[in-house]
Amino acid sequence: MYHFLRAGHRWVGIVAVLFLATIAVTGFLLATKETFGWVKPPTHDGQMIQGLADVVSVDRAASAAFALNIPELKTRDDIDRIDYRPNKNVFKIVSVRGYHEVQVDGKTGRVLNVAHRIDQLAEDIHDLRYFAEWMHLYWLPVVAIGLLTLSVSGIAIFVTPLVRRWRFRRSKRG
Repeated sequence: MYHFLRAGHRWVGIVAVLFLATIAVTGFLLATKETFGWVKPPTHDGQMIQGLADVVSVDRAASAAFALNIPELKTRDDIDRIDYRPNKNVFKIVSVRGYHEVQVDGKTGRVLNVAHRIDQLAEDIHDLRYFAEWMHLYWLPVVAIGLLTLSVSGIAIFVTPLVRRWRFRRSKRG
């Protein structure tokens, strides 16, 4: 049984290492995205406002992004999401494809920054959506089961020799 466990651990590990290394690298990028400006663009400051009535419309903010003629950001269908940051008075318009982010001033509707969202790319790779939606839905749970299998079999491989030694020493005393 012990040899079967070691062989299974080895083969599951060989297959899983590709996915686990990918998940580890992208997880590191996601965990440190606020630290490195090249992973996630820093939020610029918009002009101060007195109240939310002074904020430009979402349509005006999106139109400012469309005016940049970014190939992956031309229509409403190209927008993944629009975030509004009231503390900085900035709209963040993120594209579905191309991982573009356009930051628009909430008072003037002027574009403040255009950048790539490496953190979005890292997230899509991390959860396997980058490769195919079916991989996220079906293969990611298989990777999780593989990781659990590696954990349990690794503990068993570590504990088995300890238990054997303990039993051997106990039998020599008695």
